[in-house]
Amino acid sequence: MALLDFIYNRPNRVLALQRQYQADTRPIYLRPAGAKQTLAVYGALFSLGMLSTVYGIGCLVTGHGKPSSKEEA
Repeated sequence: MALLDFIYNRPNRVLALQRQYQADTRPIYLRPAGAKQTLAVYGALFSLGMLSTVYGIGCLVTGHGKPSSKEEA
């Protein structure tokens, strides 16, 4: 079966790649390429969403934007 040797008779490079990946001292979530940029964009969008939610809740609690009952009469 020399015809299929290239499929099942391959060198095992898992240990070398694992050593290379584990030699990095950065946190695991920052190791992939582009992780810092992705995390920064996610953090900005999450912060914007949370601030909008808090602002909306504040407006609902205080009645901001509704005409007062004295103005209607």
